[in-house]
Formats: sequence, structure tokens, C-alpha cells
Amino acid sequence: MIMKVYFHEFNVLMGDRVYLPNVSGMLRAYAETLPQIAGNYEFMPFLFVRSQPSKIIAAWDNPAVLAFSSSMWNHELNLALAKQARQLNPKVLIVFGGPHIPAETKTFLEQNPFVDVAVLSEGEVTFAEVLTAFLDGRDFSKVDGLVYRHPVTGEIIRTRGRELVDINQLPSPYLAGFYDDFLNHREGIQYQMILETNRGCPFHCAFCYWGNGIVKVRTFEMTRLEREIQWLAEKKVSYVFGADANFGMLLRDRQIAELFVAAKQQWDFPKSFRVCFGKNATDRVFETAKVLEANGLLKSVTVSFQSTDPTTLANIGRSNIKISTYRELLKRYRRDKMPVYTELILGLPGETYESFKRGIEEVLRAGLYDQVEIYLCQVLPNTRMADPDYVLENGIQTKRLELVEQHALRRRLGEVVEYEEIVVATKSMPPADWQRAVVFAWLVRTVHGLKLGFLVALYLFNRFGIKYTELLEHLIEKGMDAEHFPTFAGEFSHFTSHIRDILSGKPQFVFLDEFGEISWQIEEATFLRISGRLAQFYQEFEILVSELLERRGIAFDAVEVSEVILYQSVRMASWDSQKQREFQFSRSLPEYFDCLLRDVPATIEMKSQTLFVETVDYLGDKKEFARQVVWFGRHDGRALLKPVSWR
Repeated sequence: MIMKVYFHEFNVLMGDRVYLPNVSGMLRAYAETLPQIAGNYEFMPFLFVRSQPSKIIAAWDNPAVLAFSSSMWNHELNLALAKQARQLNPKVLIVFGGPHIPAETKTFLEQNPFVDVAVLSEGEVTFAEVLTAFLDGRDFSKVDGLVYRHPVTGEIIRTRGRELVDINQLPSPYLAGFYDDFLNHREGIQYQMILETNRGCPFHCAFCYWGNGIVKVRTFEMTRLEREIQWLAEKKVSYVFGADANFGMLLRDRQIAELFVAAKQQWDFPKSFRVCFGKNATDRVFETAKVLEANGLLKSVTVSFQSTDPTTLANIGRSNIKISTYRELLKRYRRDKMPVYTELILGLPGETYESFKRGIEEVLRAGLYDQVEIYLCQVLPNTRMADPDYVLENGIQTKRLELVEQHALRRRLGEVVEYEEIVVATKSMPPADWQRAVVFAWLVRTVHGLKLGFLVALYLFNRFGIKYTELLEHLIEKGMDAEHFPTFAGEFSHFTSHIRDILSGKPQFVFLDEFGEISWQIEEATFLRISGRLAQFYQEFEILVSELLERRGIAFDAVEVSEVILYQSVRMASWDSQKQREFQFSRSLPEYFDCLLRDVPATIEMKSQTLFVETVDYLGDKKEFARQVVWFGRHDGRALLKPVSWR
């Protein structure tokens, strides 16, 4: 009797986009190489688009094996389905695996008595051996790398660990044709793809599972990668996510980048290849990124810190490049017109409010003109951040939130809610300081990241030596005055309310129906609201800047400051129709900012100049504006209109 196997790997639906189920394909591809499996099992169509449990269950037809790949964004749905499956069929074999299965898997099986087997770490060989053993019953004692429930006694047994396998014995699910039917019948869905070129990470960051799980870096053969890249290009896959932990770290990564370029030149696909770049191999990463960016495959390059504080870095087991090296690297990327974004994490053990603020000042002052991404620290299974002793030592306090993924559709009625756990306080950052830091981070990402005050802050620093963080603290202190600054105060009110929501367990991300059906980060919501009332916003901003200069006792030219605000405002994208393309200045501000942004010494002179701006008219379409400028265009700076020229 042929037994049916169903794989479940539910991915987030982001608008009309969803990832193909890479893990499911890898498991099936290896399993089918074994004759005893191919002759006794039938692998059913992959289940990977979220829906209500009843609709997913309706797709089952007498399953013998149900396999679930669990990540943060699908774990609760997997558990709900498995629980109902056990009620419907006491004999079905239920197998779990994936990064959300805790290493202390015995507890996981105790808490979820409907689960038979939990696969640890890499699963291809282990899962295949589970299927082979299942042909003779439910004794999995000879299968390495899992925890299982004894079929008679109910005892939970952990088998010995599995040695790392040669990953080149694992067939490619893409080349096996498992996804061809989906891509040939898209029905309004844009399928995205995950591609591994290697596995493993040599680093051991406390917040990350990668290096705490598999340290040794193993590479897939280049011939396989070349064929996979050709396949995805021929199948017109637009977006590819590279699943490597440190792309650009290996010498061969530039060659892989060149394979993507060649594919795009021949087939016009893919349109984008997103990767996590290596954190310290600066020259190699630069050269690899340059190949991708020059051919339109890369929006921006990651140069991450997570923190700049020495105590924090020691606590999380991380080292960074020097700020001086970072400064020169930013100039190098800027000369080649390659956008850069830097990541920081809020809530790491050892970080204080002051050290967090100081870190932001350091990266901005070093010349980060593009994006700074600041994430609330998540606690993930199988990381040191989740270790009870580490939690106790660092006084880590967390909150479980309803999970809404960034730029994802609302969950439909009846869909299972997922959760994330974030840090809301540590021994070094008490709850009140954490809340202050969250407000500060939000303002950084609004003013600098989404460019609403980027040029003004750059001017104040270069003209008067005013720190970026000093400007931001001034905006927080004075901008809450609703009588004089209603636009600023309104956004601060939104945000303080949002912090209360987070602390009560509500999601990080929000929905704005007028800007589409997908979710937005809180600073993105601020930007979208302000984009329709820029005149009022900049009127208030000018007053706040003038007050800061007066407060510092700095003599300033009021006309110059007013024109700086004007220059900032006319460079901002808006969903409202934009007709004017030429703007007059009595000071040499177009030339001044052009020089600053090219790392050329700049002065402001009393001479008239005209700025010509490259406008984009969204014809009042808020949804298209949000999609193009914020969702697709944030990392390549579309919030800031390009100056065509000045004279």
C-alpha cells in the first residue's frame, strides 16, 4: 500500500508574493533518491500558502505522514493542524522540524502530545531515515538526530546526534521540477525563491541561531548553482533570497554574483537578488556587491553593527569593524553610488539608553547617508538569548506579541495567530529607558531613514557641529507641544500609544487602509501620513530648528535656515500630484548639498541658484505611492527625489 506524505511549510503572503517551499523540496528531493521510499510513498503537493486550518485539512487525502517545518511565522498554525490531525487519525505519523523547534525537544514533545517525532538541525537525511523506519513500525531508535515518542511506553527518547552530511549529496528540488507546476500556473501570485549556496556560519552572536547551530561552512558545487540560476531565470523568478549567512565572505561569491548577472542579461531575470552580506570581509563584500549593483540586481548593501558598545558586543559574542574603517567603506560605496544600510538591535544585554544613543551618533557621524535599520531584539529558540541562565544573568525581560509580518496581508477571519517574543528590558536598560530608546529609534528611522529630516540634520552637523542625536532629542522634547506643533505632536501621540499596545501584546506593525492592505512599520506609517501634509510638517520643523539654534546661542541666518527647510521639502516624494520642477534659492544650497553628498568640502554663498528636481507623479494614488516608495523603494532611497541639476 502506497502511503501519502504531506509537507507543510507555510510562508507569509506579502501582497501578491510568496516564497516557494525550499525546505519541503529539499526533504522530498533527498528522500526520493532511496528506492525503498520511492516505492512505498507518494509525495503530495506542497502546502505552503497560509489559510484557515479547515481549508488546509480539506486538502488532505488519507495522509500517512504529515511533516511540518516550523518557523516563527507558522509555528502556531503547524501545531493547530497537527493537533486536529491527531484527533482525525490516531495512526498518522506527525513529524516536526525547523528552527522554531527548541533544542530541549523533550519538553516540546511533552507539551505537544500529538507530535511523534522532532527532527533536530538539518533534516534531509534524518527525515528520509524516519520514512524508512516507519515502513516497519514506529521504532526510530536507530535514526540519529531526533527526539521521538516510544510507540508503546510513550517515553520520550533522544537519539544520538547526527554528523554533518556532505550537502552535495542532496539533490536540488528546483532542478527536480517540483515547483514547475506552480510557476507555470501562477494565477496572480508572484513566487519568490530561496537559494542556498552554502550552509553554516563561523560566528556565534547571542541573538542568532545560525552560528549557534551549524558552525562549519559547507558549499554547494558551482555546477549545481549555475544550473539552478539558469533554471530560475528561465522560469522568470523575479526575486531570489540568498540564504547564506555571510554572502561575499568566500572568494567564489563574486563568481556566483556574475552567474546571476549573466542570467539576467540573457533572460532578463531575476530582477533582484537579496543576500545577507558578510560582516567583516570588507573588500571582498564590496567587490561582490558591486557586480550585483552595477547590473540592477541589488538595492543596497548591508554593513551591520547591531551595537557599537564594547560591553554589549562582549555580551553577545560579536566583534565589528572599526568606525574609521566603516567611515572609509561608506565613502567607497558612495563613490560607486551603491546604497548602504546599517543594522542596530535595540534591547541587547549590556546596552544602556546612553550607549544606544551614542551608537546611533557614531554610525550617522561616520557618514551613513542611506538607511539605518533598528530592530527590536527578538528572542529566538536555540540562541543564547533564550538560555535561562543567560536571561537571568542579564536581567532580560520579554513580552510575547501577536506577530504581524512586515508588508504582509491581514490574517483572514479564522486564521491562526502567530507570536514573537521581544526584549522589553534588561539589567542595563530598565523598562522606562527601553521605552525612551524605542521612541528615539522610531524618530531616527523617520527623520534619517525615511529622509524627512535627513538633509536638515546633515546641514546642522556640518554647518554648526550640532550632533544628530541632539537634534533628535530636541524634536522629542519640544515636538510634543500639540498647540504649537500639531503634526509632530500627533505622530508622537501615535507612537506612545503604539508602545502601550506593544507592551499589552499587540503587533509591532500596523495597517493603514488608505495606503493598501499590507502592514507597515510604525515609522513607515508616520512617513505615509506626513507625506500628504508636508507643508505643515516643514513649517513646524523650521520653528523647531530655529529654536534649537537659539537655545544653543548660535548666531544664524534665518533666511538660510528657511531655505534649507525648503530644499529638504522639495526633495521629498509625495503621493499628491507634483507639478513644480524648478525651485529658486538665494543661497548656493543646491551646490552645497551636492558637494556634501559627494564628500566634497562645501560652503554656502550668497548667490542665486535654481534646482531642477526629477519629480514622480503618483496622481494621488496613495497605495501605489506607498508600494513604490516605502515597500519597494526604501532601501534605494526613493523617498528623496533626485536633483536633476542645478545652476
